[in-house]
Amino acid sequence: MVVLLRRMLPLVVLAVAASRVSAEDVANPYYKFWSKSKPGTTVVLKETTKLSGAAAASAPEGTDVKIVTYKLAELNDEKAVVETRVTQQEDFGYVESAPTRHIYPAKMSKDVLADLLAETGAKAEDATLKFGDKELKVKLLSGTIKKKGGEEVEFKTWLTDEVPGGIAKRLRTTKVNGEEVAVTTVELVSFKKGD
Repeated sequence: MVVLLRRMLPLVVLAVAASRVSAEDVANPYYKFWSKSKPGTTVVLKETTKLSGAAAASAPEGTDVKIVTYKLAELNDEKAVVETRVTQQEDFGYVESAPTRHIYPAKMSKDVLADLLAETGAKAEDATLKFGDKELKVKLLSGTIKKKGGEEVEFKTWLTDEVPGGIAKRLRTTKVNGEEVAVTTVELVSFKKGD
């Protein structure tokens, strides 16, 4: 999930709102989405993956559910540091991972973002998304990532400046040799601004 997220989110900012710093650098989309928040800000996302075929046996009832909590630990003009903690259900309870720290520099290579956009054929459009009693203005990014071994991931990601970290919802369908093996939905549960 984290690898796919790292590859998809930069596409949005490149396609929609990346500001050029120089001929070689652009604003890092992860930094940009967190830069409007204060340290202590948290976002909680629920990730539900429905598995098919042999993979379905690896999760209770063929469904894997994770609660992912992101917390902005540090922010300055050079970087944003985000702690991520994943909680997942198992047969006898829950497993909570130790936090990982993602360090997002403020600037990154324009070429890397351009390559990712070209690789997926990502397209962005204005949209709205309901969250609770609010209508969020979002950018809907969609595309397809083709991997080795016949694996293909179709994705849709709803991004907004109204949510720290930018992600309001994400849907991805993974197919191997044309057969669906997993459908993952990531939904915004809550967010709290830091002090």
